[in-house]
Amino acid sequence: MKQFIRILLLPLILSSPACKKAQLNETKNGKSTEINIIKEANDNEFMRNLAKEELEGFLKDTTKNLLRGKILIDDKEELVQLTEPILFNIYGKAKIISERPYEVYLFGDFWYMTGTLRNSSEGGTFSIAINKKTCEIVGISHGK
Repeated sequence: MKQFIRILLLPLILSSPACKKAQLNETKNGKSTEINIIKEANDNEFMRNLAKEELEGFLKDTTKNLLRGKILIDDKEELVQLTEPILFNIYGKAKIISERPYEVYLFGDFWYMTGTLRNSSEGGTFSIAINKKTCEIVGISHGK
C-alpha cells in the first residue's frame, strides 16, 4: 500500500512548483538576468547512467545516507513550506489558502497538519501526515 501511495504521489510532487524548473533573477551591475537552476540532464547519457547507479547504491545501502535518523522537518514553518506546494497542486491554491490558519500536531516522528474550517463554511478541510525524518507522506485527504 505504501508503495502504491508513493507511486501515486510522485507525479504530483514532481509537478509541484517547488520541483519544477525554476529561474532566478540575479542582479549584476544593476541589471537583472535570469539563471536556470536545473540543467536538463537527459541529454547526457553518461551522467544519466552515473546518476542511476548512485541512486541504486543509495537504495541498496542505507549506510550511505548521511541524513539517516536526522530530523529533516524541524518545525511547523518548515512543514508548511514543504507541504503547501503539494496541497496547492492537488486541491488548488485558493482552496488551501482559504483553510488557513493550519492546525499542526507532532506525534512521535509524524507531523499532522489540517486546515481550519470557517464558522460560516460548509464542507471539510485537508489533512496530511508526514514523517519528520524521511519526509514521506503517510496520508493525505480532504473532507467534504
